[in-house]
Amino acid sequence: MAQIGTYYLVSPDEWYFSTHGDVVDAKRKAQQWFGRHGTYVGAEQDIEEFVRQWALRQLISAYNYPLEWLGERLQIEDPVKMGSTEKEADIALKNQNRRVFLFIEVKKGNISEQEFYEAQRQLETYLAATHTATIGLVTNGTKVRCIRKKIDPNDFEFISDIPSYSKEGIASKARLVREIPKVTSSNKTGLQPLSSNYERLLFECNSVIRDADGLHADEALDELCKVIYSKIYDERSTIEKKVDTEFRFQIYGASNNSEVAANIRELYEEARSVEIQIYSKRIPNYERSRGVFKSNIRLSDVALYKVTEKLQNFSFVDSDADVKGRAFQGVLNSAIRAGMGQYFTPDPIVRLAVGIVSPTPSDLILDPFCGSGHFLSKSLGFIIQNHSNIVDDYTIHQFKFFHLHGIEKSDRMVRIAMTDMMLHDDGHTNIRNVDSLLSFDNYPDILQLVDDENANPAVFDIILTNPPFGSLMTQEVMEMVGRFDLGHKKKTLPMEYIGLERCFQFLKPGGRLAIVLPDGLLKNKNSKFVRKWVDGVANIKAIISLPEESFQSYGAMVKTSLCIFQKLKKDESIDNDAKTLLLEIENLGYDATGRPKSGSEVQAAIELFHKEIGWE
Repeated sequence: MAQIGTYYLVSPDEWYFSTHGDVVDAKRKAQQWFGRHGTYVGAEQDIEEFVRQWALRQLISAYNYPLEWLGERLQIEDPVKMGSTEKEADIALKNQNRRVFLFIEVKKGNISEQEFYEAQRQLETYLAATHTATIGLVTNGTKVRCIRKKIDPNDFEFISDIPSYSKEGIASKARLVREIPKVTSSNKTGLQPLSSNYERLLFECNSVIRDADGLHADEALDELCKVIYSKIYDERSTIEKKVDTEFRFQIYGASNNSEVAANIRELYEEARSVEIQIYSKRIPNYERSRGVFKSNIRLSDVALYKVTEKLQNFSFVDSDADVKGRAFQGVLNSAIRAGMGQYFTPDPIVRLAVGIVSPTPSDLILDPFCGSGHFLSKSLGFIIQNHSNIVDDYTIHQFKFFHLHGIEKSDRMVRIAMTDMMLHDDGHTNIRNVDSLLSFDNYPDILQLVDDENANPAVFDIILTNPPFGSLMTQEVMEMVGRFDLGHKKKTLPMEYIGLERCFQFLKPGGRLAIVLPDGLLKNKNSKFVRKWVDGVANIKAIISLPEESFQSYGAMVKTSLCIFQKLKKDESIDNDAKTLLLEIENLGYDATGRPKSGSEVQAAIELFHKEIGWE
């Protein structure tokens, strides 16, 4: 039974909010009742305020919410915006920033079953309309029902009770504040940096989400990305303030797990709002193409509380990028094995491609089918590892924020890719949530990367990608998404053919392309026209045959090769005497199940390319 118990009479002389207009009006009706009956007993059957005043008393006496919250964090007739209209909740409990985390709906005692159900539905609409609140209670004094909003904001379940105020628990704990240790001057937050000992921390958080809310691995990872996004925002905004400023991403000081969850949801809303406000001034159509964090956090209060508890003492800002990257890859690998393989290119293949194209800090890099963004984060790692001794911090900063670009159709994968880039100390703002095969009008910010009066999209020095393949595009679809030479007069065409052409459209003359392609495109008779078309636009630098098991552990059985091209410069023709490296790799460093395997040939292949072929 819920702690609120059963109704008892609270005399109007002892009512809270005695000067509130609705309470004043209810007192007048109560006096009229008393005049007719000589008692207040039974008045709750006709006057709803009696039930509300009892509920308010019980929030303080049974649930331990502080009396001083009245009028501040415990409100009556609280406005709830619902589309173009506005309703008023009978009772609302709020966090420190006055955002609701719990609603209570009360009704007079003599309502029917249908009326009680309608009151419950009213409470559900309040919860559905409010991101920060997930739990509510409806009562008429004798009947009580507690509900919780599930992952779907329009789906609810019954729970035994609403949470109490944690008088002896987290509410009494000293809040985490920004501190600057005297010994470690580079630490900006005073929180604990992640070390190799804590690389499994994100995996543990992901497991908590799966266990608490029963989410599939990819759904759990998506929600974890939203939490990490909020955490990084809190750290970055707090270090801009004075020492001893409180962090908002923490459980301490809150009344219970529902208030903690409301705090994090509010922080998340602020983070995405601030990001759009800042970057919309610099990047055209930023909200439309990058606003993937507009999707609300869908975790339960319990799951969000537990993840916050695990992460609150650690700093992402002060942690080494490699450690954060490995920690995130550990979670990503788990999700991939659970069914996200179509968005993923195994690390050894990514390493092979990046090592061969050898990016420099001045290169503009694009992955037009970026999935989880692994080609981009690996390119960043390559620059830091191979060029940090010859460039300054400013150049590295410029490379992170302006030289790494991605396009991905799935909003979930864009959130994952953006999170990975943020954990590598940023570059996430250049990952777009659009279809890379659409008209170039959809990428106005790409067209502005260089000063080109003709708005030529061929602006990138390097393209690294693994396009989706296997599905057929019809002529109608090809005409809708854009103009492609390879689609001319073709009724259907495999998507990878169009993907290959789009890569060359984005690549500047002389630019380098590393792309994973199915072997059928390289040798089948019906794809000869594609090979002939490529001969007219690029020199083939290398074709590296990948093992049969390259993608088996991720759910794909297609035999593939990594193809390396250099786009012809203006007025340049194919060099028929140029060498092409034809190489077959038998060992990428893992077997068909994805388990590590000794004897990787990846580094040897990279070195052989640069020795035998190289770049001009």
